[in-house]
This record gives sequence, structure tokens and C-alpha cells, in this order.
Amino acid sequence: MAAEPGDRAVSSAQRQVWILDRLHPGSAVYNVPLVHRIDGDLRAGLLEQALTELLRRHEILRTGYRVRSGALRQFVRPATPVRIPLADVSAYDDPEAEADRRTAAEARRPFDLSTDPVIRPLLVRVAPRRHRLCLTLHHIACDGWSLDILQRELSALYTALLAGSPPGLPPLREQYADYAEDQTARLTDRALLAAREYWLKHLSGIRTPVTLPADRPRPPLRSFEGGHVRFTVDSAVTDRVALLARSCRATPFAVLLAAFAALIRAEGGGDETVIGTPMTCRQRETQYAVIGMYVNTVVHRLRMSEAPTFRELVHLARDESRQAMAHRALPFEVLVEELNPARDPAFNPVFQLMFGYHEGDRTALVLPGCTVTTELGDTATAKLDLSLSLTLSAGRYAGRLEYSTDLFTPATAQRVADRFRTLLATATADPLRPFENLPQRAEGTTAGRR
Repeated sequence: MAAEPGDRAVSSAQRQVWILDRLHPGSAVYNVPLVHRIDGDLRAGLLEQALTELLRRHEILRTGYRVRSGALRQFVRPATPVRIPLADVSAYDDPEAEADRRTAAEARRPFDLSTDPVIRPLLVRVAPRRHRLCLTLHHIACDGWSLDILQRELSALYTALLAGSPPGLPPLREQYADYAEDQTARLTDRALLAAREYWLKHLSGIRTPVTLPADRPRPPLRSFEGGHVRFTVDSAVTDRVALLARSCRATPFAVLLAAFAALIRAEGGGDETVIGTPMTCRQRETQYAVIGMYVNTVVHRLRMSEAPTFRELVHLARDESRQAMAHRALPFEVLVEELNPARDPAFNPVFQLMFGYHEGDRTALVLPGCTVTTELGDTATAKLDLSLSLTLSAGRYAGRLEYSTDLFTPATAQRVADRFRTLLATATADPLRPFENLPQRAEGTTAGRR
């Protein structure tokens, strides 16, 4: 059957997310939940109007997916008024506890990409002037940058509606589907062919999945159930990261990636570390204003035997990162097809560990007459064995270690997070110190591997 009028190509990342969603139906692993705690005079009707306009502007938020002639295609649904379901828990004995329960359930409720909208709002009334706005998106329609766009534009639209004035948002000059079709058309470009040759050579010979020794036997099929640990890094250590980066002509990302690789080695991960890292694919100015999944995953392969000290490991991570950036245009999904590794449903292809880094606070939701605080909801899932993300905010790093509960206990995850902080502090204080002399456990912790 031929593609229907209006059908358009999907990006490689969208196709991979769709496939994984089909393989693991009923999972919330690709949910992206935002939870806004709102105190003040919220105008729910204006919020619905603002969301309606946001979905009109960004076609990806009202896009559906279907398979035609064996190929996944995307199509845009007509813009219709948004209605936000209201859950009033104000009469409960403990409204806050009930709001917590409703918020968690909403974050963990799966999408059906064949029928469901890819953004799902819910308003929970805790008290007459206290609400929680849950906005849950599917990753097939967004990335981290998209969340900033959503917060910024929703704020502008609500504020304008409240004041009775035009929002002043410039028209979008392209939509996400334009990027997806352009990516599909460029898969044979010379630059992508060069990137393909680089990655095939660089990643050749990776046979054994690189990860940490686990607390529990690895199940034959991943459940994607997970937990997370949050931590902060002292501002003095954060300052030392920046100083070491400058002295090595590197970025803080390279220093932190080196520290994560050193942690994996210290935890028994071996002399070679393979870490996936998400990178943005927004390259044209017009793409910086569009909500969508403009992200690709690159692979950092660090041979630890080539760097006996932390400073040398930073140099290695710096060079590795530069090469990854230069060759990031090749979609990871295409690379996996080219590598054709032995598939095992117990493992992710190529890497089991991920590291992400972000500088600056996320854009806040601003609703006049209200105080709003925003946090990411907890989906209780993990895409990989371990994923470490660090955000630089207010002069210090905030960390989040996501872990598979199939493999690791909460105590082990906490110990690994503590050990990362200790290792980063020690290594940046004395970067010429050999790895063998770095601390073998986090200070003040005694938890061990079973």
C-alpha cells in the first residue's frame, strides 16, 4: 500500500524508539514527565488555551505514526482544542500524599504510539490555590532542548492570554518532519560516508559488553525497571574541574567523562570503557526554536591503559570527544545496522553505560500570579545498566545516577554515586596521581558488592 497523502518520513531516532516501544509494550521507559508545583491564582482555562496554541505551532506534538508498505511514517493530526483533565484531591485526608500518588502514576502510565497523543496533560488540585500540572511527553517527540522551548513558549502564551495581548512568538520556519526528511535524504552524503568509515574502524573489535559487576544475575530479557540516586558536587571541586579543563585545553565535559570512565575502571569494568553520550543534532538556526527529537548518540571508547594518570585520561577523553563531535552526523541506529553486533535481548547494542552533561538551569515555567517549581517526574525505569547525568547550576554540579534494578541494589547505586564524588575530588586535586592510588571506595561508606 502506498503512503497516504500527508505521510512523511521519520528520523532514524524516531524509528528506533518506535521499534523499542513495539518490542517492550506497556513500558514507560521513554516517558518524559514534567511536574509543575503551582501555588497561586491559576487560570486553568487560559492554560488550556495556551497549550492549544502550543500544539498548533509545533506539529510534532500532534503527530501520529503508522506503518505503510513496511515503512514507519508520521502524519500530522488537525489542531483541536486541548482539554486538561482535572483530578481534585483536596478533600482527601492527606491531599499532598494523594497528589504524589497521582503524579507518580501519571509519569509511569505508558503511551500507545499508534493511537495516543504524544503529550498528555493532567491538572491535580491539591487545594483551591495549589495545583500540580503534569505534562508527560513521549521521547519520540522531544529532547532535552525541547523542554526549554515548551516551558518558554507556554509561559509566553499564558502571560499574553492573561494580559489580553498577542504572544509575540515568531512563526516557525520549519517543523520537525522537515528535519526527518532531510536526514533521510542525506544518508548517502559524502560527509556521512566519512563518518561511517570512522565509526566502523573506531568501534571494531568491541565484543564483550563493558559494564560493572552486578549484584544480581542479568536476566535474559531486560525489564527496564530502574531507580535513581541524586547527589551534588562541592563548589570547590566544580571549580577544580573548570581549572583542569582549561589547563588541558579541554572542556568540563571531557574532565567529567574521564572521571566517569575512571569510576567504571575502579568498579571492575576493565581497562576499556565504552560509554554512550547524547549529542544534539540541531545545526541550523531555524531548528533551535522547534520541539522535536533532535538528538543522536555517539560512543566514547576509552582505552584506559593508554592513560596511567588522570590528566592523561582527560587528554584521551578530550580527543575522543572531539572526534565524536566531528562525526556525530551518522545516526547511531544506522551505525548499529552497519556494525551488526550479535543481538542479545539482555543487552543494549554497543554500550551499557551512558554519560550526559548540561550547563545551566532549565527554562522555568512562568505563570503570572503564581509561584512555580518544576521537576522531572520519576518513571521508575532505566534504559541502560547505569546512566550518569551532570548539570552545572549555581556554581556546582548536580548529579543523577540512573540504574537498572534488574542488576543493582539501591545501596550499590548510592555507593557508586558517593565514590564518583570522592574520585572526582581526589583526581582533580592531584591529576598526576596514578590510577592505582585513587581511593578504592567512597569516604565514609562501607557498602560492598554481594
